[in-house]
This record gives sequence, C-alpha cells and structure tokens, in this order.
Amino acid sequence: MARILPRLLPSALAATLAILATAPAAAAGKLAEETVDVPREHRVPLAFAHEKATIFALESHNDPKPDDLEEARQKDPEDKTWVLLRFYYRNDGWTRQRVKVRALLLDEDGGVLADVGRSTKLAKEKTEGTFNVPMKVKTLDWGKAAKMKLLVTFLE
Repeated sequence: MARILPRLLPSALAATLAILATAPAAAAGKLAEETVDVPREHRVPLAFAHEKATIFALESHNDPKPDDLEEARQKDPEDKTWVLLRFYYRNDGWTRQRVKVRALLLDEDGGVLADVGRSTKLAKEKTEGTFNVPMKVKTLDWGKAAKMKLLVTFLE
C-alpha cells in the first residue's frame, strides 16, 4: 500500500486540478443589462430572461412626490428616502433560479446618483412573483434622476 500511494499521487493531483479548473466555468451565468425610465408612476416593462425564468416589470414604492421634493429643497437638501424597487418575475422551471440584481439611478449626464445590489432566488413554478430591493437615495436626487440602469446576473 505504501508503494501505490506515491505512484497515484500525481494522477490524483492532476484530476483534482482539472475538476477545480472547470468549476468556475460551470458556475458562470448569464449577465444582462438594460437602461430604462425611472419607475415613478407606472410599472416599467423589462426583458430579462434566462432559461425558464423572466423578470418582466419594475415599479417603485415610497418614492418622493413633488411635495416631498419641494420640502427637501427648502428644509433639508441632504434628506434621504428609502425607495422600494419591486421586481416582477415568472419562473416556469422546476428549480429555483438564483439572480443577482444591481440598480443604478442615473442623472441626465449618466452620473450615478444611487446604487444598490441584491441577490435572491426566484421561486420555482411561479406564474407571477415579486422581490424587493430597497434603495436609499437623496430625496432631491430622485427628482433629478433621468434613467435607471439595471444589471441582472442569472446564476446557475
């Protein structure tokens, strides 16, 4: 037994390295990117899809209204608000789909006003479900925002 182990060690090491080298490739997922209007009053349609999972809409809750913007402008320009971004999805697959979402709030020049990221799992066999991403943003920046850039990674 003592003679066999040293002979098998190089081939066992090579096999282990081969398995480890292919692991990152197997864990790679699909990255999708889309720039959309800021979801203020209505749902914004999205087109993120991978295999049997789709993220198809985005809406915001607790976003600052014009009265809130005026109040912040007069009383506290540094005031911050938690805006809840609600994503709508569908997953026809038999397994839960892991996703990682990053949302960037952009001004007219493409400057980043706020940035948030979150990962979650989309429930299996779900015709319509939601997940939420809270974003802390300066109240006045929400009024200046022109677009929202979304990056979605579907993980294996």
